[in-house]
Amino acid sequence: MMSFMSLFKRESKITLRQELWLAILVVIIIGFVSSVLISTYSAKQYFSSQLYLKNIDNANGLALMLSQLHKDHVELELLISATFDTGHYQRIELQDPQGEPIVKRVFSGEFDTSAPLWFHHLYQLHVMPGVAQVSDGWQQFGTLYVESHSQYTEQALWESAIRLFWSFFMVAITACIASAHFLSRILRPLDDVVQQANALGDKRFIKSKVPKTYEFARLVSSMNLLSTRFSRIIKEDNKRLEEFRFKSQHDELTGLANREYFCATLEAQLEQSKEHAHGALFLFRIVNLDLISEQINRVEMVAFLRRFTQTLVAFLEANEDRFSASHIARMSHSDFAVLVNDTDDIESLSSKVLKQHAVLLAEYSHIGLTIPHSCSYIEREDSRFTLLKRVDNLLKAAVAEPTIQVQINNNKQRNELFSDAASWREAIERALDNNDLDVLLYPVKSFSGKLLQNQVSLSLLLNGELYRSGYYLQWAKRLKLLARLDWGLIKYLVQTFEAREDLKLISVELSQETLLDDAALAAILTYLLAFPKLAAHICFDIRESLAVAELTIFKDFCMQVKSMGAKVALKRVGPAFTKIDKIHELGLEMIKIDSIYGHNISYSQDNQTFLRGVCALAHSIGIKVIAEGVNNPEDQVTLQGLGFDGIVSQPVDDEVKASAEE
Repeated sequence: MMSFMSLFKRESKITLRQELWLAILVVIIIGFVSSVLISTYSAKQYFSSQLYLKNIDNANGLALMLSQLHKDHVELELLISATFDTGHYQRIELQDPQGEPIVKRVFSGEFDTSAPLWFHHLYQLHVMPGVAQVSDGWQQFGTLYVESHSQYTEQALWESAIRLFWSFFMVAITACIASAHFLSRILRPLDDVVQQANALGDKRFIKSKVPKTYEFARLVSSMNLLSTRFSRIIKEDNKRLEEFRFKSQHDELTGLANREYFCATLEAQLEQSKEHAHGALFLFRIVNLDLISEQINRVEMVAFLRRFTQTLVAFLEANEDRFSASHIARMSHSDFAVLVNDTDDIESLSSKVLKQHAVLLAEYSHIGLTIPHSCSYIEREDSRFTLLKRVDNLLKAAVAEPTIQVQINNNKQRNELFSDAASWREAIERALDNNDLDVLLYPVKSFSGKLLQNQVSLSLLLNGELYRSGYYLQWAKRLKLLARLDWGLIKYLVQTFEAREDLKLISVELSQETLLDDAALAAILTYLLAFPKLAAHICFDIRESLAVAELTIFKDFCMQVKSMGAKVALKRVGPAFTKIDKIHELGLEMIKIDSIYGHNISYSQDNQTFLRGVCALAHSIGIKVIAEGVNNPEDQVTLQGLGFDGIVSQPVDDEVKASAEE
């Protein structure tokens, strides 16, 4: 029996708030019960003493009257009977000196009382009768006994006890209300302590306000110290990783990306262009660059390179509305490359950059510098080798003819479904309105083959054929329809979640339009609240660049999503990962490393060192690390050795096609 009780005690759980409430209730109940009992007992003692004094006074008064009467039996009986009938007496008895009754009156009726029987037994009054001597002249005539009726007093005692009960009961209720108020104030810091403890358990090292309660203050101070130390370690690791990454991926002289990093970026862009090409590559060459060093000095040459770099950056910033993203790199001593995404007018861009270079070269006209360039659209079949060779041949032709500063390969592909923005808008909106949607799943698997999640991409039915997101996404960006696409995808998932087993673990990328639009974001999160099962199985992917640029909004988003049971992951993680302040407080589920870093990782010691540090940092705060766009088995083995948890595989449809071809 004892072992059973001890087992129950070990397994039962009770909160500190409940324990304190139990203690308060026990104290209040004990005080309430003891107050009622003690007060009732005191009243009983008081009534008993007063009743005894009344008996004595009545006995003495009646004995004096009897002593003055003639000792006629009739007169004695009349006086005693009159006294008995006019008062509340239990017994009046006159005995002779031998103890024999001369006159005796005893109450023999029934007393109607509301006091219960148990109260009568507990608080029955045992009052001694009043005794007085009756004389006849100088001789003793007899002894008089007067005993008042105690049941009247018991009834009064019962009514007094009832009043005391309700009075103390109201006091107890008031005490409970006051205790609840003070207890909530005392334990208010406990919620913060529990929240911080849970966050530490999730490896989110947040800090809490130190409460005034001494014990809580010690606990919170200790946990805050732990969070501070860990935050310092994270910052130091981030700084070290960022310094190493920048040094290994950038040109020391100009601060631009180096050739290796740019080639990896280009490979990633070409991989995306296989679905639908939508970018262009520019190649610049500074002819006679070394003449600056020979005719002036090397310092001036370095200054020119940096001014040229600033010119390229300013050119891209001034024309950022003509493309969605851009990358600049120093490919060699005098060659520079610019990669732009989602552009369809390289002639205009070429003309503008040529004018800016003319202004710069005017200051060095005495040296004979020229900056010819070439440009070409990216084609779907392009590889890195064929694209670089094409623009390099164009550049050689431009250099060979001094009068020609630009060589443009206007190979823009004309295989798009629609020729204008209005047609694209109508087609995309029609597909969303008619629910002509489907999803393409990119399995995210561990290296052991375990499915971690399915990365969801939305496909639209356009002109009777289903197209992947890569085909229409650039137009959706231009037309600002990304928020509508996100909303359409969420509604589709709600409709099909229960019916499809492959949607039980999913990740959905939210666009910048959705994250920055309070109404659009609130609509999605509020809608998901009505479907808690889906919310518990969904992970929202946010691009690293967006999270860094809108860090405050991103942190609020993480808190909202975590509160509804969903998860958050970072996508396209790369150079800005170490710049995310207090990343250990966000509670991220995973980070997906950009394919730029995973490409040919087996041959890049610098990238291996950087990614090994990223994995160590992420794992220390409970974040999984996933590689995007790495299909080479040799690279996958290298990533596993660096500490990666898995990879994003090819879409399910592509895997089926590949198996069929084999």
